[in-house]
Amino acid sequence: MGVSSSRSGDGGPLAGFLRARRKQVHPEQHGLAPGAKRQVPGLRRDEVALLAGISTDYYIRLEQGRERRPSRAVVDGLSTALLLDTTAARYLRELAAPTGEASTDAVVPGMGTARLEEVHRLLGAMAVPALLVNRWLDIVGSNTLGALLHEGLEPRDNYARMVFLAPGAQSFFLEWPELTRCMVAALRTQTGYAVGAPRLTELVDELTAGSEVFSTAWSEHRLYEKAMDRKLLHHPRAGPLTLNQHVLELPGADGHRIWAYHPADDATSDAVVRLGASALPGASALP
Repeated sequence: MGVSSSRSGDGGPLAGFLRARRKQVHPEQHGLAPGAKRQVPGLRRDEVALLAGISTDYYIRLEQGRERRPSRAVVDGLSTALLLDTTAARYLRELAAPTGEASTDAVVPGMGTARLEEVHRLLGAMAVPALLVNRWLDIVGSNTLGALLHEGLEPRDNYARMVFLAPGAQSFFLEWPELTRCMVAALRTQTGYAVGAPRLTELVDELTAGSEVFSTAWSEHRLYEKAMDRKLLHHPRAGPLTLNQHVLELPGADGHRIWAYHPADDATSDAVVRLGASALPGASALP
């Protein structure tokens, strides 16, 4: 059995993040002797405390969840000790921020009806497959090509649910193991300080129960933020597809993004054209 909740284990999200990331730092990365009889993977608690410039007792309280609001100076020290990149350091600041608790009652993020309608019109005008995705990776909308691109996979209401729970996903996504790691890390990154929100808890509990791969990856607390990625798919009708996925930010849209898939070669471009031509007149997009 894996981690059964999005609550990051005992102590809350901040404690879970610190425990997981501490295990991923090798002593040699800080010039420390690895030691032949180390009993823990990664750094020891006292080593993190030393590197962060805080007492061991205070760091232990952080990992146990007895202290949840470290100062900015402490957070910066922990970022250095845990070798966090820019994305992970920002995520740690969000977990430690007092505003983080207010987000736990958040509902599914929205952008307003008028703007949502305009974005749907934009999707319909795009000549490549495109999806509208919110911070929980719910597929809020798509154009017809976007719907056709993922046909045969169910469920299709949430991209993470599609990747981990849809029968046939492992043969559809040709780089499925790598995709699963990126998907989990992206979900954690995009939810940010809303890590305790009921919507996320519900989604993570469902994915944890249905996929051991997800459960393991979620417990690692890795983060990933992308602007472009290469996707290799094997479509049931169009065959092999190589697509460049572009993530288009929508400022002021409460975490919504457009994922646009541009053919990376002539063969894929021709296949996408044929796929679009196969759509029945009046075919609808998702959802």
